[in-house]
Amino acid sequence: MQSAITARLCLALALALLGTLPPALAAPQTVILYGDDDYAPYSYVENGAFKGMYIDILRQAAGAMPGYRLELQPRPWKRGLDALEKGQVFGLFPPGQKTERSYVQPYSAMLHRESVVLFCHDAVMRTPRTHFPTDFVGLTIGVNTGFLLSEKLMAPARQGLLRLEAAKGNEANLKKLALRRIDCYASDRGAARHTARQLQGELARYGFQLHEVLELSSEATYIAYSAHNTPSYKADFIEKMNAALLVMRQNGELARIEGAYLR
Repeated sequence: MQSAITARLCLALALALLGTLPPALAAPQTVILYGDDDYAPYSYVENGAFKGMYIDILRQAAGAMPGYRLELQPRPWKRGLDALEKGQVFGLFPPGQKTERSYVQPYSAMLHRESVVLFCHDAVMRTPRTHFPTDFVGLTIGVNTGFLLSEKLMAPARQGLLRLEAAKGNEANLKKLALRRIDCYASDRGAARHTARQLQGELARYGFQLHEVLELSSEATYIAYSAHNTPSYKADFIEKMNAALLVMRQNGELARIEGAYLR
């Protein structure tokens, strides 16, 4: 009888202790973020693995957040945005800030600043070209099909000062540039360099090397949190993630990861 009472008392004490464990000792809270599944070298799926610069940044930041277990899931970009708008996912990376996306609340601390730059064939650059668009009048500039173009590029095209020619993706445009089927190519800096490294042998056969001429535009990227997905831990998670990203920026870890992918 005594042993049974003792056992019940021990069980009750154990349950009470479990209920008062500090957050650091409790099971971590799982948080799911969606990421673009086809945006190399930033976030992409290769051989079934989700990888890229933003994946490395977020996983390292999560390592400084012991109360949370971060789960990063790849999604096609438009599906990810739709899920964010409907509140079906907590957060999505890596959009820029868009005023029309009222369903985002809030954005995180900045992850990175992406830049759209102009790459031109060496033969084109035998004539000095430093001012855009005046020095590029009459040239054909390749762009990626579906790529959101900046007004800095669209305005001179509408005025007939230069011609835009679309092709599907970095690989097609880099080959066209190497073969001089286009004069220049406007693309995200990191994406073009990543593809050029993959095509290095093939491009070398044409005697072509990728040379950046000038920057057309840049945009900061973030984690976008859904205004319609508001779990009790939302404010705490965002605060801790922002703090972790700030520390990584201050101690050089963000720069180290960026350099590994964008050199």
